[in-house]
Amino acid sequence: MAGRVTTTTFALLGVAIAAIGVTIGVLMARHGAMRAAGSVTAESTSIGSFSFDANDCASGAAFVPSFLGADLRAQGGYGLRIAGSGDSARLWVFSQGGKQGSLTIDKPSCSQWDVLVDWAHQTVNRVNTVNGHVRVKCTAGGGTVKADVHFERCAR
Repeated sequence: MAGRVTTTTFALLGVAIAAIGVTIGVLMARHGAMRAAGSVTAESTSIGSFSFDANDCASGAAFVPSFLGADLRAQGGYGLRIAGSGDSARLWVFSQGGKQGSLTIDKPSCSQWDVLVDWAHQTVNRVNTVNGHVRVKCTAGGGTVKADVHFERCAR
């Protein structure tokens, strides 16, 4: 009988340890996952009128030369690059992989400017990750550009 209790106890202990391990693994995966969301709209600009939803990002630390910032990307090759943070940040909007060109945006051309990029204090594949957001309304390229996007733990 003592052998049966010991075997059952070890089996239950093994199941409990496995369940705890899976839970910790899921929580770590969620904590470390990259996220990019939000939209960018360009209307009547020199590179066209279009709108896209950011769904992927890369840290500026992954580029050569590296920079504090991020590249936010979307389906169809659209993108938004953020270099710097705060009032001195600079934005670039790309249409269809830059085929139509790009727009450069600085704070003076905007009626709303809330740009924040900060280190996420994690390293993924030797790249320092970044968090941040961009909430702007600007005139650029003869038209308007609006962005409301946020990103977390961007690496690659």
